[in-house]
Amino acid sequence: MKKLFTLAVIAFAAGQLFAQVQFNPQIGMSFMSIKNPPTGVTYDGKVGAMLGADFRFGERFQFQPGVFYVNSITAYENTNGTSTSGDLSYKSLKLKALLAYNLIDGGQFKIRANFGPAYDFLLSAKEKKSGTDLKDDFTNGTFFLQGGVGADILFLTADLGYAYGLTKTFAGEAAPDANNAGLYFTVGVVFGKGKK
Repeated sequence: MKKLFTLAVIAFAAGQLFAQVQFNPQIGMSFMSIKNPPTGVTYDGKVGAMLGADFRFGERFQFQPGVFYVNSITAYENTNGTSTSGDLSYKSLKLKALLAYNLIDGGQFKIRANFGPAYDFLLSAKEKKSGTDLKDDFTNGTFFLQGGVGADILFLTADLGYAYGLTKTFAGEAAPDANNAGLYFTVGVVFGKGKK
């Protein structure tokens, strides 16, 4: 009887926890570039892709952790000596821990602002056309500050934001002030509390 009671309490607590949480799978685009690059090299963000999900804990004020797989594409041009150009492809795993606040908190329509830290674990970095592995030229991860705005309409959600890298991009002593920065846009669906 005691085990049955304990199981019932755990099931009830799990149900209440689910009722207080939103789960938001999302797909989107990223436009990441490298700021303050080495002399003679320019980088411009191109359309990349991202896929992942976040959770939202709370009512009007929320904690919003999430995890995303990101494939960023950046065009480069190197004018040092022989001019070369192409695209770099970076694959990373983004972990974020944002704080959010619903500026408009209606039943069917919500607008929120969010802000906080994120960390990208670099999985690979390659020259897109040749496939040349460039991972050793970059640091293994980057801390970001990111923030933006989002909207929920019925069971749909969308976010637009900007991420600014706080740590250097390149390994070693090359371009110590270089950092990643850019826009992202995601759309998804809302499961759990707040979708109605």
